[in-house]
Amino acid sequence: MKWEAWRSLARDEAYWQNSAEKGLLKAECLGGYRLRLWFEADLDVAIYDLDFYPLLVEEDPGPALLPLRDEERFQFVKGDYALIWPNPETGAYDESAIDLAPECVRFFCEHYGTLVKPAQSMAMA
Repeated sequence: MKWEAWRSLARDEAYWQNSAEKGLLKAECLGGYRLRLWFEADLDVAIYDLDFYPLLVEEDPGPALLPLRDEERFQFVKGDYALIWPNPETGAYDESAIDLAPECVRFFCEHYGTLVKPAQSMAMA
C-alpha cells in the first residue's frame, strides 16, 4: 500500500508542476533498515528518521529494490541529492548501484517517518 500511494502521487503531473526538490544532503544508517536523512531546505535542513523495513520487507518494493533486503547491502548507503546504494563490489555509482529520487524519499519520510528536526521554513509554516 505504501508504494502504491507513492506511485499514485508520482503519476499526478499537476502535483509536480512548478515543484523543485532541493535534494538529500546526507544519509546515515541507524541500524537495521533505519536511516537518518538530511534534506536541504531554504537556508536550513530538515532531518527525518525512516524505517525502510515496512517498505522493503513487508511490501513488494519491485525487482530493482529487492537487493536491499540484504541488510548488509542496505547499510552501504549515502545521500548525494538522491538516496544511493553504490555498487557493493566497487563502491561506484554505476549500473549496479540502486537509487531513489529525493522526491520519493521525502514522500516516505513525511508520511511514514519521524521528523527529528524541522527546517526553519517548516517551523514557521
